[in-house]
Order: sequence, then structure tokens, then C-alpha cells
Amino acid sequence: MFAKSWVKGLTRFSFTEIFIPLIIVAGSSLWLSGRSTSLLLFIKFTLCYLMMVLSLQVFVGNSGVLSFGHGSFAMVGAFVSGLATAPLVIKQHAMSLSNLWQPLVDFKLNLGMSLLASAIAGGVFAALTGGFLMRLNGLAAGIATFALLGITYNILFNNNHIGPSNQALPGVSQFSSLTLPLVLVLLAMVLVYFYNLSRLGRTLRATREDNMASRGLGINIVRVRWMSFMFSGLLAGLAGAMYAHVGGAVQVQDYYLGFTFFTLAMLIVGGSASLWGAVLGTIVVSGVSQILLMWEQSTPVLGVTIHLPIGTRAIVIAGMLVVILLWRPNGISNGNEFKLPNFLSKIKVS
Repeated sequence: MFAKSWVKGLTRFSFTEIFIPLIIVAGSSLWLSGRSTSLLLFIKFTLCYLMMVLSLQVFVGNSGVLSFGHGSFAMVGAFVSGLATAPLVIKQHAMSLSNLWQPLVDFKLNLGMSLLASAIAGGVFAALTGGFLMRLNGLAAGIATFALLGITYNILFNNNHIGPSNQALPGVSQFSSLTLPLVLVLLAMVLVYFYNLSRLGRTLRATREDNMASRGLGINIVRVRWMSFMFSGLLAGLAGAMYAHVGGAVQVQDYYLGFTFFTLAMLIVGGSASLWGAVLGTIVVSGVSQILLMWEQSTPVLGVTIHLPIGTRAIVIAGMLVVILLWRPNGISNGNEFKLPNFLSKIKVS
């Protein structure tokens, strides 16, 4: 029943739907990153955003419940991985870490293990909070997840026993190349695709389409949402850690309102109901944002220089979001996975 064609999102495996997005992400990342150092940095940050948008797609896209709380899981993941990889001398002598809890001073992992720890931390935090939040629906759920973001931010911003408080944690180990963040994102794309294909993903989409009918069929909506929330929290924790390892520092402000609304805008612009929508939205919004940022700094783009006032980027992205919500609420992808053009799909190999 849940695999009917009118239910938005993935219902059966298609090689094209997963292979082409993987090729687009890998190919564009490798090609652009080799052109300049600044583009390499841009691609690394874009991959971090894509990981975060994938985490949002898993829950928001499949459940239809808007969540502002995923920035909390990114914060936790960033702090875990940052503290695990920061040099001991910094944790012992930095003024911002003078009151750091001693077990955290001694906490040390290599880059790979710290990324795993950050993902687990994000998933565990989502599991603990999701047990309560997943009982809510609609506006109440959105407000509650926003409250979770605010609580997590204020605890980490004001408590110097578990981190640098309102200061930055420097010395976080950085990705030496594009390989590791790219591999992590490609792996996450495959996992998200097959999660959407799974019985759990299809059941969650069924609750999105008709909540009352799902209850009547015996679906435990709280349990199904909780499992999705936990998986998405795992990806969000990993996204936060990746962001820290690209920037080489951890600062709680980096994961608050700006980060939250920027990644939600990517999901909504691309289309929340599909993996392809998450990829497309991240590419479009990141590209527009980078071009506008360069013009705000009077830097030429393909030989064109436009002197834009500071703040134009935020206004344009907000405007894009409004336009999409008004005239194409299912996003650029219309909530569908990648499809070949009709004239190509009809070509048969003899």
C-alpha cells in the first residue's frame, strides 16, 4: 500500500536515481576543488552543508515535521570531535579552557575515531531528546525543536567546563585533502537513499501523507519518527564535526540560527521529499551564496564584478526561499528523485 506512486519520495530502487547524484557530487567536487585553493575550501564547506541537509531530509522530508533542532546535534558532534583532536597543550593552557573538566582534557582520538564518536554522540543525543519531542505534531513540534536548539546553544555558550564557552576552540585537526569528507558524504547519500527505500522510510512517509489512517493501520508513529530522528541526529553530529575539521576550530555560534536556517533553506529550495532535492538545493543555494559573497567583497566572478552592499546574500537567499514556498512548494526537484530526460530514457541499448 505504501509503495503507491502518489506517495512522494522513493518507493523502489533505481540505479539512475542514486548513481547520477553520486557522480554529480563527486565529479563537480573533484573538478572545482582542483582549480584554486579558495574553491577547494568552498567545496569542503559545501560538503559539510550537504551532510547536514541529508540529515534534515531523512527526518523532515520523510515525516513532514519541521525541525529546528538539528543544529543541536551538529553542535554536540563538533564539540566531541573538536575536543578529541585538539592538542593537549591547547586544552591545558588556553584561557578559554582553563576550567575544562579534566576527563575532557585527557580525551584524545585520531581524526577517524573522532568523526565516529561525533556521529554516535549526535545519534545518542537525538535518541534521548526524540523520545519526548516525537510525541508532538505540527507547530508544537517545530517550537519544541527550536527550544532544543536554544537550550543546547545556551548550555554550550555559557559553560566553560565542557568546552570553550563563548570563545573558539583552536587547533582542531583539519582534513588534509578532499578525499575523506567527499567519501563520507557519498557514503551518507547511499545510506539515505536506501533508508528512504526501506520499509521504515516508506512507513514514515505514509504517516506524513495521512496521520490518522496510519494510526488506524496500527503504525506506531512515535516509534517510527523516533528511529528516523535518531538516524538523522547521527548524520547531523557528523556534519558538525566535518564543519569543525574544515575550519580548524569549534565555535558554538557557527551552528546556531544562521547555520540552521541556511541548511533548512537548502532543503526547502531543492525539495525536502527526495535525496535529489537535498543535493540540488545544496548546490544551488551554496553556489548563489558564494557568488553573492564574492560580489559583496568586490571580487570578480567569471570576469564580472558587481559591488553589492553587505547583507545582500542573506536577503537574496531569504527571497529565494519565499519564492519557492509560494510558487513551487515541493522545491526545484518537485519532491522527485533524479530522472533522465524522456528522450534519453526511451533509448534502448540493442
